Amino acid sequence: MNIDITFSKTGKIIPSYNRKEITMEDSPYMIYLATTGMCSAVYVRAFMTQRGMSLENVSLVQSIKYNRMTNMVEEMEVKVELSEDFPTKYNKAIKAVVDQCPVKKHMVTPPAVSVTTNLDVEIEA
Repeated sequence: MNIDITFSKTGKIIPSYNRKEITMEDSPYMIYLATTGMCSAVYVRAFMTQRGMSLENVSLVQSIKYNRMTNMVEEMEVKVELSEDFPTKYNKAIKAVVDQCPVKKHMVTPPAVSVTTNLDVEIEA
């Protein structure tokens, strides 16, 4: 499964799956899955903008290995598709910038998640 991340002419980040933009109205879960690529795109956009480089012909592809038996993601890869004129001297730097994405870091080391309700206090009393 691949999620494509592109930039509009104004730099807006657009996630899509099967050539259809992913929105909260369609699938909050797909938005969740796309956040690693979208966060990476924020860092790529900042890197390119700071150096006066165009985002034209720059995109990201987030590949997801999904286990249908467990309904869990097993592996993700974020590939940054750079324009042909991108300076090779920045290749390591662009990867380091993407590694700073906090969403990616949370995927690698997820937080504990608990579920509570407003009734918990009343039940414990």
